Amino acid sequence: MEKEAVAAVSAAAAMTWQKLLDSHTDVWRKLWTSGFGISHSYAQGAINGDSINATMYFVLSQTSTPLHSAHTTTAMKSELQGYLSYTEGCYSGIRTLQATNLWTPLTSLTKVDTVVSYWLLNLEKNGCHNLIKAGADGVIQAMVLSLPGLKFSNHHLELNVHPKELHRDLTVRRLNYGNETHVNISLNVMEDNRAAIFVSLDKRNRDYYACDAGCLDPPVKLGLTPQQFPVKLTEPVTSILYVTADHEHMIDLKHTIHVVEMGEAPAHEQHVLELHRTGARLGGLHPLFWFSIATIIVIFHLFLFRLIYNEYCAGPSEKYRIRY
Repeated sequence: MEKEAVAAVSAAAAMTWQKLLDSHTDVWRKLWTSGFGISHSYAQGAINGDSINATMYFVLSQTSTPLHSAHTTTAMKSELQGYLSYTEGCYSGIRTLQATNLWTPLTSLTKVDTVVSYWLLNLEKNGCHNLIKAGADGVIQAMVLSLPGLKFSNHHLELNVHPKELHRDLTVRRLNYGNETHVNISLNVMEDNRAAIFVSLDKRNRDYYACDAGCLDPPVKLGLTPQQFPVKLTEPVTSILYVTADHEHMIDLKHTIHVVEMGEAPAHEQHVLELHRTGARLGGLHPLFWFSIATIIVIFHLFLFRLIYNEYCAGPSEKYRIRY
């Protein structure tokens, strides 16, 4: 490991600064092809985009990129691509947006190292060990899977999250399904306060299909245009979305999920949505608005007090100056 590190530093030192910068930028651009987005929340303790981006950056910065190294042989690159393709079981834990120990402040090198080690350990122990073997290219795929609660399971990709948690807009961008297909998934809170799912493909090597919770409805063929699916609540609670290239497998799923009851998930309560949108616990306008109103009221009363004081308490000379 030490010899490899020394060799890498020596190779970088032999490059011109422009070539080194271009190489560095190119690798990061390829890594950020996949990504995760979430609407901003003003709720206390909410995880927002700045924290997610910073955490992903530090985790990827401490992970090697052998697929982009000139020292990696063709045979090794082929093996690494195989790791990227074998995603079965990733990600099997609770969605990482709810794992508080993965989002501690990144205010020192010690805290950064701790968070990075927790992330890599969490991904490895929850079925993403093969992706981690592929380096940063696999790690970012595993992180994107873990954030909303996505899992590759027995020939399909499923979204396992309780509908009550979908009170913020989420976006999964260009998630790898094998090496030749990119899946886009969006969960948006609509005007009726219910969440809806939108699925599309950026790139594909064959036909893909999707169904919502229970898979009782016929599979829907996916393409470049986003297909909308309702968010359903089942008893017992099951995944709310399934995606696969195996049409027959998707038809068989409805006989294996075993739901007793199913219906469209209830609308989110307005005060919950307002807590995220404005930070106000009981809904309504942003606290900054009420602070501005209070400031205006205080200034008005100070002005009124001055008028009353000048009228009844000031001496004749002061009244004369004020009136004339």
